[in-house]
Amino acid sequence: MNAWRHRPEVFLVLLMFVLGIADARASEQDPTSIRYLVVDGKTRPFQIVEDNKSKGGIISDIVDAVFEGSPFTVRHQVLPVNRIRLSVSEGQINHWITFDSPVWDSFGEKGEPVGDALFDTHHVLMTCKESIRSDVQSIDDLAGLSIVTIRHFNYLSLNEAADSGIIWSVPVDRYDAGLELVRLGRTDGFIEMASRLRYHLNELDGNRSCFREIDVSAIIPDYPVYLYLDRRWSAEFKRFVAARLHALSRSGKLQDIVSRYVPELVPKELSVKSGGQ
Repeated sequence: MNAWRHRPEVFLVLLMFVLGIADARASEQDPTSIRYLVVDGKTRPFQIVEDNKSKGGIISDIVDAVFEGSPFTVRHQVLPVNRIRLSVSEGQINHWITFDSPVWDSFGEKGEPVGDALFDTHHVLMTCKESIRSDVQSIDDLAGLSIVTIRHFNYLSLNEAADSGIIWSVPVDRYDAGLELVRLGRTDGFIEMASRLRYHLNELDGNRSCFREIDVSAIIPDYPVYLYLDRRWSAEFKRFVAARLHALSRSGKLQDIVSRYVPELVPKELSVKSGGQ
C-alpha cells in the first residue's frame, strides 16, 4: 500500500479494473439487465456502429423501443461477429438479445426467434451495366458475370454458383468499395439486400445516376429476420417481448423506425409484418 501512495495512477487503474469486473458480474446476475449484441461492422442499416459504440439502426431502435418504459435495462455490447457467435456457443454471454434468421442459424440451439418476423429480406443486383437483363429468372442469367459480395456472408445458392464457376465472385469488406467497383465498371454488379445497398448508395460520394436495381429473388428467395433471444430466458420474458413487438407493429412504430433509415423500402422489402404473437 505504501508503494501505491507514491503511484496513485496504479491504484486508480487497479480500482477501475476491479469495479469493471464487479459491474460485469452484477450485470450477468441482474435479471432485469439485457445484453443486446451489436455486430461491429457490415450490418448497416440494421445496426450502426461508430467509434466502437452503438449508434442506432433499424434493429437497435426496435430493441430499445421494445423495452422502453419497462423494468429492463438494455446494454448495447459491440463485438466482432465471430466473437459474438463464439461467446454465445460457449455460454460466456447470458441474458442476450440480437437479430438473426432461421436461414443463417447463427446461434444454433443457444438461441430462438421471438414473436413475429420483423421483416423479410429482399436481394437485388445493383449494376451500372445496361447489357444485363432486368428479368433475372435463374443463376444462368448471370453466367460469366463478376459479382461483388460482402466477404464471409452467406448468399445461399449464389455461393454455390461461385464455387462451380458459373459466376465470378468478388468479395469485399466494405459496401462503399464494392459500389465503387460497380460504378467504375470493374465488376458487373453487387448482390446484397436492397436495404443495405440503398442505404450505402445514399452515403456514396459522387454521381450515382448509373446505378439500377435488378430483382434477384429468383436466385436468393426472400427470408424473414427476427429478434433472437438467449434460449435460457424465461417463458414469461419471451411472452413479454413478443407482446411488445406486436404492439409496436400494430401502432405503426416499427414502420416509422424502418422509414427513418430506408424510407423507400417500407412498402416493398421492409414492410413490417402484423398479426398475432
